[in-house]
Order: sequence, then structure tokens, then C-alpha cells
Amino acid sequence: MRGRKRVAVEVVVGLALLVVSSLALAPLVGMAGAAEAGKVIRVGLWSAPGSLSAINADSSYGYFVVHFIYDSLVEMRPDMSFRPRLARSWEISADGRTYTFHLDPRATWHDGRPITAEDVRFTIETIATPGVQTNRGNAIKSIEGLDANGKKMGATIPGVRVIDAHTIAITTKTAVDPARFLEQFGTGVFVIPKHLLEGLSPEQLARADALLRPTVGSGPFRFVRYVTDQYVELERYDHYYRGPARVDRILIRIAPAPSIAAALINGEIDVVAGPGIGEVPLQDWELVKRAAHLRPVTEPSLGYQFLAINHARPYFQDVRVRRAIAMAVDVDLMVQQLYKGQAVRARGPFSPVTPYENRDLDPIPHDPAAARALLSQAGWERGRTVELLVPTGNTLREQTAAIIQANLQAVGMQVRIQRLDFPTVLSRVFSDDFDLVVLGWTDTFDPDHVSSTFRTGGQYNLSNFSDPEVDALIDAAAAERDPARRKELYDRLQVLFQERVPAVFLYYPNMLAAVNVRLVDADPSIVPFEFRASEWDVRP
Repeated sequence: MRGRKRVAVEVVVGLALLVVSSLALAPLVGMAGAAEAGKVIRVGLWSAPGSLSAINADSSYGYFVVHFIYDSLVEMRPDMSFRPRLARSWEISADGRTYTFHLDPRATWHDGRPITAEDVRFTIETIATPGVQTNRGNAIKSIEGLDANGKKMGATIPGVRVIDAHTIAITTKTAVDPARFLEQFGTGVFVIPKHLLEGLSPEQLARADALLRPTVGSGPFRFVRYVTDQYVELERYDHYYRGPARVDRILIRIAPAPSIAAALINGEIDVVAGPGIGEVPLQDWELVKRAAHLRPVTEPSLGYQFLAINHARPYFQDVRVRRAIAMAVDVDLMVQQLYKGQAVRARGPFSPVTPYENRDLDPIPHDPAAARALLSQAGWERGRTVELLVPTGNTLREQTAAIIQANLQAVGMQVRIQRLDFPTVLSRVFSDDFDLVVLGWTDTFDPDHVSSTFRTGGQYNLSNFSDPEVDALIDAAAAERDPARRKELYDRLQVLFQERVPAVFLYYPNMLAAVNVRLVDADPSIVPFEFRASEWDVRP
């Protein structure tokens, strides 16, 4: 009887939680009833996408939607292999510098126009044009004729050559690891329609309807509508060159983290969006695992949470202050108490699921006494209060910020937390209007992602970190083709990161996801599963 009582209590508690959570789900219910005919899959996304531009979506939330609407040249599969997408085949020259892509001649835009090599060239040139608002520079920066941020250094780009309507050759500055180039460029550039955007100035591109309301894409689904802060509706493109998708519609619903478990259990969403943008909160994980109609999916993550320190602030330029911050923060407490062990402490910005993490390197120790001593040596002003920004919507991230605040105040640094919605936080960060901010970053499998995040002038160098020795090491590692030698260089880079403290690397949370058992081939993954959306299906 004791076991039955415990089960009964769990059921009652679970129902109570669902009732409370369902109140927060009110905006989800019935918002798209007219679109529910046919096979429909409803995906839960934590926060609203600020932009759906294929060249400048403002976050992972926006690019999640972009993946359904636009195609890249290749796609990465869960086994880390690369498969054809717009490019049905490709060859690499003997010197490792020229990649020749052969486009699928069946591919068309959603308005029926053919997709050609000129569209690919136009996309690269648009991204590379100074003044164009884009965050795809890191994807093309290795192309000959572009600078470290992927911008043109002359009137033309010598590394891009159209051979015929369906063939384009891309030449890199130096020979690079093919896996690096195919991941960065092949999967990271979403081809945009030249016939709709040609001739627009950078200012006009920033507000072009064809990018912000992308009714003409190239992927398996077409954009129908975006009801702000509620849902994005997509419909199948029946003439998709790889064959029409198996389902009729995708509804991407905005389901804040506190509501997402109830939405799954109540059947209001069928699957979550995945790492960092739509997961099951840890406190709801056991509840979701017990739901008979849901399949839990978990795996180690590519994404990490980190504390960005604004190096542009004079009071953070002394490395002793930054190291004091790192030593004050109790990351083990976060991993054990907040995540109940469902996270891995970060040694640096390289995921433990890749071979590039330096496993011989111990994390910076939690040592409040040493942190206080370093602040004293650096002459830290005891009366100064710094602001810690934290985006709302991710409960564990907000709790992480509270721990950081308490840890820093315990060593003599006064901290005021400012909670803001994600787009507002990003706006302030990109305007350098911050002291400290807790954010998440999703790595690529190739380690060169650090060139955009920690190299001087990198597109996502949110901390404004600059160090010539770090820059030289990042460049050398990026140009190295031998995996063993690259590993050595990145191991050294991680040692430098601990010495120079560009940011405080916190932890890699495990992905906690779930999918309705009636869905087929739609399990979330650390490799973006939305790339495979045309294969998703629903059992009768």
C-alpha cells in the first residue's frame, strides 16, 4: 500500500502542476485552429524569433525557423557526415583550397523560379558587402578575397567563380580542413533569392520584406504567417526538389520554459525545439518522462552557458579582476544543485562531445579567499556596483545569475541584476551597454567557432576581448589541416583562455527534450533536427 500511496501522491502533485502551468499556456490554446487540418506538427520554442532574415536572424530562435524555409548547400547528419542539399555533389581540389559545388537542377524558389549558381554568388557577395547587416560573416570568412569578418577587401571576390548555371567554385585563402569548411560555409550559408533582392542598398536590405517576411524561400516549407510572440505557421512546399515533406504544416509555438512541459503533456505541442531554444526544464523532467505518450530524448550538449565580461569597461581590463570573478563563481554548485548533475562543468569553450576539449586542463578553482585577494591587489573600488544582465525565459539561467550575484558580493563586488527579454539583452550587449551578462552559446563541431567569439574584432566577440597571442593561435589552428596538430594548438589556446579570462565558462547542460510518440523521425538532437524536417512524419 505504501508504494500505491506514493504513486497517488505523485499523480495528484503532477496534476496540480499541470493546472498551474496550463494557466500560463493560455495564449497557446486555439491560436491556430484554422491551420490544424491535415498532418500538423507543433513545435515548442522558448522565446519569440526577433527576425526571420536568412542573413541576419538575431538569435538561434530566428535561425531555427530559417532552417525550415531556406536551404544551405549541404547538411550535417547526426553521424557528423555531410549530405547533399542544394548541392547534389561537390569536389575538393588536390591542394585542398577549391570546392566545386554542383547544384541540384530541380531546385526552385517558392515562387517557381530556378535556383542557380548566381543566387549562391549573390548571397556570398551580399554577406560580404560592407554595411550590410548580417551575422553570416563567420561562415564565409575563409574565402579568398574576404577579411577575417567575411567582408570584401576589393571590388570583387576572387575566391568565388560561377562556372555555369548550376556549378560554382569556391576557393579558400589557405587549405582548410574539409569538415571545417563544409560545416561553416556549407551548412552556415542560407542561399537567398537574387531576383527579389538584387540592387538593394544595405539600408534597404535591412528592412526588405523578402527577408523579414520570407514568403519566397527554398526549403521544404513555405512561410505563411508570424503572429508576434505567439506562433509561426509554415506550410509544405509541394514542389520541393527533394520531394515534398511528409506533413502538411509546421506550427512553431512560443512556449516559455515554465509552460513547455504542460504543453507537451496536454498535447498542445508535439516536440520541443531542442538545445538552448526549447527544452524541458529540469524541474519538470521526471514528470515528462512519466507521460506515456512522450518519448524523452537526452544527450550531451554542444552549447554552454557563460558569463561575458565587458572588456571595454576600464575596471575589467585588469586580468586580476577577471580572474577574481572566475574564482569567485561556484560552478560546481550550479551543476549539482541547479542541474542535479545534468550538466558538465566547462573547461573552456569546447564541448566535451568533441575531441577538442583539453581534458588535461583543470577548471579554474572556486576559491573566494584568493578572489578577494586578487581584487584587493587590483585596487577594486569597494563602493562600485556593476550590473549583471540576464535574459528572461530560461529559469536555470536566471538562477545561475542569482548564484553569480551572491558569489561576487561575497568577495566584495556589488552586483545588481537586471532581467530583460532576450532581444533587449542582445541589443544592449551589441551596443556595449553592459558590465556582465549571462548568455548561452552553441558551438559548431569544428573548433574554429572561437574565431568569431574570442578573436579581436570577431563578429560575436561580445566581451570585446583582444589579445595578440590568442589571435595568432586562433589563426594558426584555423589554417591547420592536420587534426592532431590542430588539437595541440587548441589545447594551448584553452590554457591561454584560463590565463587571460576572456569570459567565465560555466557549464554544458545536457539536452533535455521530448517528442510525442506518434511522431516519426522527429527526435531533437544536438545536430539541428530541423534540417531534416522534410523527413518528419505523424503516425495515424
